[in-house]
Amino acid sequence: MISKTCSNGRDQIIELLSRGTLLGIRSVLCEEQTNLKAKVIIPMKGCFLPKIQFLKLLKEKPEFSLFLTKELARYIKKTDNKIISMGQKTMHQRVAEVISSMPNHFNTHPDGYIDIKLRREDLANLVGIATESLIRVISYFQEKQWISVKGRQIKIFAPDKLNQFSQGHLSK
Repeated sequence: MISKTCSNGRDQIIELLSRGTLLGIRSVLCEEQTNLKAKVIIPMKGCFLPKIQFLKLLKEKPEFSLFLTKELARYIKKTDNKIISMGQKTMHQRVAEVISSMPNHFNTHPDGYIDIKLRREDLANLVGIATESLIRVISYFQEKQWISVKGRQIKIFAPDKLNQFSQGHLSK
């Protein structure tokens, strides 16, 4: 997960990362020190590419430069979408959106439960709401029988409904 420490000293989770995510590109290209933190919450493997080799690849391999440009464009689009989501979606819609994305980030057990390696406080932080509000929204989704919760595990019974709801196509 990527987070940034705010002026109040608390960490704001910016995003959950998926397989194949590139880290540190903006800092290298802008020649600035990063102001973000990456924290591993599930086992992963990584590969470090020194700055000199990275810049050499950019200069000598046009296909790598194109790939990187596309990755940065995807990141900008994703950031734009998150800004729109935070500004225009209700907290219920934002929670539905985050829960819908959980299978992309965490393992799913054979019984269908997603093993979420985040505390409720972290999930609330990711959505931009208070922990108590997150708990109320999760309870609402359980009442609707869209999800089931067991500890830090969530089972999604109605992914289509969650997606439709997160897009504003279903009302509360």
